[in-house]
Amino acid sequence: MNKFTVSQDKRTVFIMGAGASKDDGIAVQNEILDKIVKGKFSFPSEREDSVTFKEYTRISSNINELVNGIFAKDAKEMLSLESLFNILETALDKRENLGNLELKKIRLYYADLIRGIMYATRIDSKLEEHKVENFLTGKKQPKSPYTEMGIKLYKNYDHEKINFSFVNFNYDICLDRVLLSMHKKKESESFDLDYGVELGNYALEPARKLWFGKPRSRKMYLLRPHGSVNWLFCRSCGNVFSKLTRQNKVADIIQSTKCYNCKLSNLEPYIIYPSYNRIYENKHLVQIWLRLEKLLMEADKWCFIGYSLPEADRYFTYILARAYNYRKSMKYGTEISVVNINKTPSRDVFAKFGTYFDKVVKYECSFKEFTNQYFYVV
Repeated sequence: MNKFTVSQDKRTVFIMGAGASKDDGIAVQNEILDKIVKGKFSFPSEREDSVTFKEYTRISSNINELVNGIFAKDAKEMLSLESLFNILETALDKRENLGNLELKKIRLYYADLIRGIMYATRIDSKLEEHKVENFLTGKKQPKSPYTEMGIKLYKNYDHEKINFSFVNFNYDICLDRVLLSMHKKKESESFDLDYGVELGNYALEPARKLWFGKPRSRKMYLLRPHGSVNWLFCRSCGNVFSKLTRQNKVADIIQSTKCYNCKLSNLEPYIIYPSYNRIYENKHLVQIWLRLEKLLMEADKWCFIGYSLPEADRYFTYILARAYNYRKSMKYGTEISVVNINKTPSRDVFAKFGTYFDKVVKYECSFKEFTNQYFYVV
């Protein structure tokens, strides 16, 4: 397989799917519902009287009750998260019951399913495992391929302008931790992170920001079209806040705090759940999608890692086709690389990409293999 090189002369966008976080122990899309049903969440508590244990038990019990009440006896093995959301959303849109399952109960199940996704995609690893400075001497080797990628970028990319960006469709914060750890006080040495939106954090008093501040000119984008387990949203003032390197705990989710800005509403977790009817109406999401399209239209290289063009991402598929054909019409040319971590004969990921793009550079390996053997920075 060929080397994949990040350089100053070509603009690069990395598109991360669920497979990119598999080496970090995060559930991929088709594993999330199974984890919820079986109650296999991160940070299992040994104390049965703890908030976490009670919440995990309640969520798992309720989603089991939902699945068993609607579907056939053996449906759990075949049922997808998208299909389940599709049925619940349709019932809510039509304001109809599902047999003896009343609309009021459907709303509760719907909210519990979203919480279950949050719990199932949290990470067990400590912050230290994603800090690039902990591994710069080479005495320790990182477990996470995200960290490996960050180390190579930090050590070898010394150009004045940062010419690479990230699009992450996952909810976990492994990549956030790595990129945020590359920040330095001296701007010429720093890799500042820009989420593509004006976070509510920027307006807080310096003592309460607890992070690096508004990104400066030497910055890289990390766009999150589906939100994150460390984002919180206020329905009153419309601000999104990020806890940055710290993900929301169970207590954070079920015992919401008042908005840091207006104090009028409780802050809510901010994720776009997997559904065939995804709607991106929120002003922050609109900004992110506009920035995403612009990045793709400007980038010379698109690298998909652990992403398989799922049917539920039909809007992103449209954006890809639009940006790719724009560049093609302008005779810019686009290098498409795909890191396929799913070596499954029944799922030909490369063939799916081949229906949209003329030429695809194929890497059939794990993300970790890719960062160790094929990923270079000059």
